[in-house]
Amino acid sequence: MRMIRAAWSLLVLAVGGFAMTATYVASWPQSEFTSCEIDPAYDPVACSESLTDRGGAGYIAAMLLPTVLCAVPVVVPRRSVAWATVGTLVVAAIVALVMVGGVAMMLVATAVAATVLAGFHRRLAERGTTTSVSAQSFLERVHQQQRGE
Repeated sequence: MRMIRAAWSLLVLAVGGFAMTATYVASWPQSEFTSCEIDPAYDPVACSESLTDRGGAGYIAAMLLPTVLCAVPVVVPRRSVAWATVGTLVVAAIVALVMVGGVAMMLVATAVAATVLAGFHRRLAERGTTTSVSAQSFLERVHQQQRGE
């Protein structure tokens, strides 16, 4: 189970880091990270707003939700929980696409990575168990050699 927890933990760290960075950048006025001020069709008032102002709490929730969802299989490393996480991420991506638009792309990318982890869940879980046993047997052999047996 160590391997599967480690894999999900890495996904949580990656998604969480991206979410924190994206949420921080979304608090800036759009003119700081887009070329909205030179686009004649773009509203100048909207150019001075941040994405957080326009999307509100839904934007922040859409960014932080994948991190929270991916942490569940770390705490409860069962295959069914992993697949439930994938299903929830897919539903959340659809809802976020309707509510906030492009932010859903992070949910889609996270759902793809979570699907891969859920697909390899059994193999990673077995590898974690096998690795622990072989490491233990290796240490036993080293101790036997040190004792001269």
